[in-house]
Amino acid sequence: MRIGILGGTFNPIHYGHLRSAEEVRKALKLDEIRFIPSALPPHKPKDEVASAADRLEMVRIALEGYSSYVCDPVEVERGGPTYTLDTLKELARTTSDEDEMFFIIGADAFLELSTWYEPKQVLNAVSFAVTLRGNQNTAEYIEAILKVIREIEPGSCFDEFLREIKFADNERVIKFIPITEVDISATRIRQCIRASSSIRHLLPREVELFIIRRQLYRYSGIAH
Repeated sequence: MRIGILGGTFNPIHYGHLRSAEEVRKALKLDEIRFIPSALPPHKPKDEVASAADRLEMVRIALEGYSSYVCDPVEVERGGPTYTLDTLKELARTTSDEDEMFFIIGADAFLELSTWYEPKQVLNAVSFAVTLRGNQNTAEYIEAILKVIREIEPGSCFDEFLREIKFADNERVIKFIPITEVDISATRIRQCIRASSSIRHLLPREVELFIIRRQLYRYSGIAH
């Protein structure tokens, strides 16, 4: 199988996540995408983040009806600080050696790879699908990403025709996937909720109803 791994805070999950996931799925002909909510997101103010259980449930609700999408609780069940390398090792134990995994990540987040825990091991543990939105899809942006990769793991080779990076000593690749720029963010949704503005059409209706029932993000009554 070809499996996509999409981790994140999902605070909350919204149509931007779903749209980009679908575009990556089609571009790479993935059989499945696993959405993995983080347990304890780093660098996030605690009063702005819903509980891991609530975020996991919102992802589960949002993915109902999508046969190729799976809500994976691996990080929530493990608890504690979220390290991508630990998650990848755990996923490797539950998948076949014949499966090909792609870690889906935005270009901006990938540029921070050198600050991650054990970045070289992460880079060699899995293939990557780096998504490029709008003005990120430029030679300059890709060159910046190449610089980060070469500092961590020298010897990579960029195939401009295939738009992918290959490594001499393993079969891992890094593919660049242009995706549609969608003007939706979790930050915007939380701001709308606090301002009692409508969030209709920004995320699945059942997720919106869950937020209302749980009174998440200081919900005080959303305009419908």
